[in-house]
Amino acid sequence: MKKIEHIIGFIFLQIIYLPFRFLSYEACLALGRGIVRLIRPLAGSKIKIARDNIKHAFPNLTESEREKILEDHIIYLGELLADALFTSRVDEKWINNYLTWDNDSERIEAEITKSGVGVVMISGHFGTWEILVQWLGIRHQAIGIYKKIRNKLVDSWYKKIRAKSGVILVPMEEAASPAFRGLKKGKWVGFGADQNAGKSGIFVNFFNRPASTFQGPVTMAYLTDAKMVLLSFLRGIHDKKVHVNIIDLGYIDKNKFPDKDQAIRHYTELWTKTLEEEVRKVPGQYFWVHRRWKTKPGDFPGQV
Repeated sequence: MKKIEHIIGFIFLQIIYLPFRFLSYEACLALGRGIVRLIRPLAGSKIKIARDNIKHAFPNLTESEREKILEDHIIYLGELLADALFTSRVDEKWINNYLTWDNDSERIEAEITKSGVGVVMISGHFGTWEILVQWLGIRHQAIGIYKKIRNKLVDSWYKKIRAKSGVILVPMEEAASPAFRGLKKGKWVGFGADQNAGKSGIFVNFFNRPASTFQGPVTMAYLTDAKMVLLSFLRGIHDKKVHVNIIDLGYIDKNKFPDKDQAIRHYTELWTKTLEEEVRKVPGQYFWVHRRWKTKPGDFPGQV
C-alpha cells in the first residue's frame, strides 16, 4: 500500500512540476503562491502548527501582528515551493542576475574562499534554502548534508535535480566521514541544522523554548579546526532579488573551555542564537510549519 501511495505521490509531483520547467521565474513564483493558496484549506493541521509556533516565538506581539507573520509565511511557502521546483534551471547566469549581497557578505565569502580553509556552513529552514544549495554547488562544489525524503521515488529524483549544480549530497546518517574528509581538504560543508534532533540532540533555547539541536556541525568544526559561518538566502521585500547574508561565526577556541562538550554546547548556542536574531528581522520567512520543538526535556532520560 505504501509503495502505491509513493507512486501516486511521485506522479502527482511530476504533473505539478511541468509548468516550472518552462515558465519565467517570476511566473513560477506567482504559480507557487497560487498553489499554496489553493491547498491552504486542506492544510489546517500545518497552519495550526505554524500559528502555535509563532505564538510561542512572539508572545509580546498582538494577535493581529502574529496573524500578519502567518500570512507572510503563507506567501513565503508558495515562493519556497516555486524555488524548489525551479531549482533545476538555476545556473551561474541566473545566480548573477538574481543574487545580491547584504551587509559585508561578499567580502567575507571572498576572504574565506581565498584562505582555502574548510568551512562548516550552517543554515536553517529560513529563506530560500533550495537556491542556497544550488549556489553552494555552483560556487564551491560543496558537500551538502541532507535528510532523505520518505518517498524513495521523490528522493531519488530530487537528489539528481539538486546535484546538477555540482553539490555533493550526503545523507545525514552517512555524513560523518565525508564531512570530516571534505573539511580537512578545505571544502565547504553545508548543514541545514535547525531540525528537531530528537534524542541525539542537546537542548538549546530557541525562541523561548528548549529545542533539541544537532551537535554535528559544531562537532565537525571542533574536530577539523574549520571556520563556521551562518548563511541565509532571503527573498527581497522591496525587490525581486535573493539576498545573500553570511555571518562569520569564527573558529572554535578550544583553550577557552575545559572540555569538548562545553565547547560544542557554547558554539551550538551561538549559532542558534544568531539564527534566531536573523529570523526576528524577517519572521515570515522561517519554516514555522515544521515541528522544531517536538522533543521536550524529559522525553529521553539522560538528554541534556
